[in-house]
Amino acid sequence: MDTLDQALFNRLIESGPRLAWIIEWLLEEVWSPERYRNLSPIEFLRGGEEKVNRFEMLVASAADRIYGELLSTPDTSGNLLEALSDPDTAVVVFDGLSIREVPMILTLADKSGLPVSLTGASQAAIPSETIDFIHRELPCGHIAPSQLETRKELKEKGIVTIYSKNITHPISGEYQNSPLLVWSSFPDVTYKDSGAKFEGHFENIHALFETAWINTVQSIKGKEKIIITSDHGYIFFGTGMDFPRSPSEMKTLNAYFGNDRNVPLEEKPDTPASDDIFIVQSQNLAMVKGRVRTRSSGEAASRLYRHGGLSLMEMITPWIELKVNQ
Repeated sequence: MDTLDQALFNRLIESGPRLAWIIEWLLEEVWSPERYRNLSPIEFLRGGEEKVNRFEMLVASAADRIYGELLSTPDTSGNLLEALSDPDTAVVVFDGLSIREVPMILTLADKSGLPVSLTGASQAAIPSETIDFIHRELPCGHIAPSQLETRKELKEKGIVTIYSKNITHPISGEYQNSPLLVWSSFPDVTYKDSGAKFEGHFENIHALFETAWINTVQSIKGKEKIIITSDHGYIFFGTGMDFPRSPSEMKTLNAYFGNDRNVPLEEKPDTPASDDIFIVQSQNLAMVKGRVRTRSSGEAASRLYRHGGLSLMEMITPWIELKVNQ
């Protein structure tokens, strides 16, 4: 165990909550603006993922309770409905944007002349899927983000919603005196591309993000505050960036989960005995815990970018607040 791992291990075995300092470590050391400036996108991704993988192996062996902390609901400062109670606020949800992309957000905010008033994090819902996040954050049930624009539950609260499907099209609409929710399908929509089989997909996200930013965040007019957040993150499964497991262990997990990272117990009640499975009783749900890569068959099994389970990179999401100079 090297010095870094030993220092983190010592903190892990201390009593008390751990999630706050883990988020601080991720933002200030692993996915820091300094590393982002000094490395290529691929070097930034690889180096950070290696650190997180080593750390989560320590978590799995010595401080399993951290996965329980990831189940907690964020406080109201990270709640969409609370934020959207202010007509001078706009919230932009980039679907599938992870905490890795925080340095990109800060860089784009600086280029746009939008001062950052808060750099923090929030948490995905359980499971870390889009419709479950919408169900937790908004009074609309389990629906797709493309359905939000027409929901009377949001209109009755005076909230205007714009769904941005194409990053090359600027958002438009009447929202001057109303709270504004912009939901962008970027970058999650790109994980379905064939490029998501390769690590270079992260570089593509890096290149496309400015276009998405210009046509969402920079297109917003007349608001005093803009909040940038996400519904869930993702794991990058490059070589050596998942937990080593025996073929027999993986056979059991693959048979149960297939290509997914969570399974409703009502569909598959016979959960195999495994330390890599976390049962969420309140949701009647089984989730893959940590950085175990399930792979069954088909094109989805070959993708390096995955979400839906219970890991730091899937569950911890950005929450960045920008102050607009009128």
